[in-house]
Amino acid sequence: MNFKNLKINYEPWTYAVVDNFLSKKEILNLKKEIINFKFFDDKVMINRNRINKGSDNFNKIIQNSKNIKKLYNRINSQKFYQKVYNFFDPLKIQWTPEADFKKYSKNFFGEQKFSLKEKIIKKLSLLNIINSTLNLDIDFSVSKKGYYRSPHRDRDTRVLSFLLYLNTVNKEHGGSLEIHQSNKNKKLQDDYSRFPEKNQIKKIKKIQAKAGRLIVFFSSPDSYHAAEKIKKDKIKRVFIYGSFSLNKKVVWKRLNDDYK
Repeated sequence: MNFKNLKINYEPWTYAVVDNFLSKKEILNLKKEIINFKFFDDKVMINRNRINKGSDNFNKIIQNSKNIKKLYNRINSQKFYQKVYNFFDPLKIQWTPEADFKKYSKNFFGEQKFSLKEKIIKKLSLLNIINSTLNLDIDFSVSKKGYYRSPHRDRDTRVLSFLLYLNTVNKEHGGSLEIHQSNKNKKLQDDYSRFPEKNQIKKIKKIQAKAGRLIVFFSSPDSYHAAEKIKKDKIKRVFIYGSFSLNKKVVWKRLNDDYK
C-alpha cells in the first residue's frame, strides 16, 4: 500500500485523495477477481451490483480470491484505521468524531437493510450496556450504465469512509465522485439531514474514477457527496467501498467556532 501520492483537503469537508495506492498488477488482479465472481447480493442505485460484508457471497469471494483476501486482511485492522486517521491535522478538521470504542471487531458489520438486531446493538452500546466497538463495513461493487447516487452523507455509524477504484472511467462517461458543499453553517450534527434538499447544497468538485485511486473522508454531518451517472453502455465502474464504523451513532463535535 502506497501513500506517497497523498493530497489532503479540508474544504468543504475533510477528505484525502491517494493515487497509485496499489500497484497496477494488484489493481488488475482485484478487478478480475470481482468481475469474474458471478454472484452478487443485491442491485441498488439503479445498476450497482454489490457483495456485502457478512453475506455468504462475501465469505466465498474472500476465501476463493487470494488478492481480495490479502487486501481485506490488510485493511481490516485498527492499525490501518489509525494510520489513515492520523494523516489528518486535528487542528484543521471542522468536525471531530467522538470515536471512543473499547475494542476493534474484525467480524462485526452493519446490515444493509433494516435489522432489529443491529438496532438493539446500537441502543445498548449508546447506553454503555455493551462495549462500543469499531469495525470495517465493506462491499465489492460493479456499476454500469444508469448507476447514480444522489447527494447524501453516509449512515450515522460511519467514522471514516473510503472508495478504491479498480478501473478508470473517462470523465465524459460519468462515474465521478461529486463533492457537495452545504449552505448551512450550523453547530449541531442533527441540523444536517442525511439527504439534503437541492437548494441546501452546491456541487463544487468532481473526482474522476481512476484505477488505483483511493479516496478517504470523514463521514461528518456535512460530508455531502454523490456518484455521477454512468452514461454509456458497456462501461463498468469497478470499486471497493469501505467504512470504519461504530456499533452506535457517531457523535460529532464541530471545532470551528465561526458560526452564522
